[in-house]
Amino acid sequence: MEALFGTIEYGLADLGAWAYVVAPLAMAAVAVLPIPAEAPAMANGMLFGPVVGSLVTWVGALVGAAVSYEIARRAGRPLAGRMVGPDALVRIDETVERAGWWGLLGLRFVPVVAFTALNWGAGLCAVPRGRFLWTTAVGIVPGVILFTTSGTGLGALWRRSPPLAGALVALVLVAMAAVWAVRRRRVAPAG
Repeated sequence: MEALFGTIEYGLADLGAWAYVVAPLAMAAVAVLPIPAEAPAMANGMLFGPVVGSLVTWVGALVGAAVSYEIARRAGRPLAGRMVGPDALVRIDETVERAGWWGLLGLRFVPVVAFTALNWGAGLCAVPRGRFLWTTAVGIVPGVILFTTSGTGLGALWRRSPPLAGALVALVLVAMAAVWAVRRRRVAPAG
């Protein structure tokens, strides 16, 4: 556990000014891929503090969301039209349009809606680019602040008591594994 925190905090710190380039790029990559963004957000908090870390996390997540949206819009939408048929795609687009900006923004505040899935889904649907960008920019703020400042606190705890910080991380990992196992059991087909 000590090696993990040391690598994250001090490894990024060793980059010097390049950390301000690498950290947002890492956030952007995580936003494009179906990888949880909590760890890089917390690393940003550990390295940059709550304010700058939140800004770095927010910029990186917004860039990654925009990249996902554009890839889905340009490559995924034609494929989706062929897979579900043009009529089904029109019905989906109509549903998304009826939900409006408030529906998209509201989904950003629901913790169980995956950030990456919403980015790709908005690109596949007829969500206007401007609406997608501003609802994403506003909607991710609470999560950005929560996870980045958690990293700031975890970094401070790590510097004060590495064993306690390691135990806390281990506890969180065990809890996440338990939640994953329960969800997997619920989804598994009866056999």
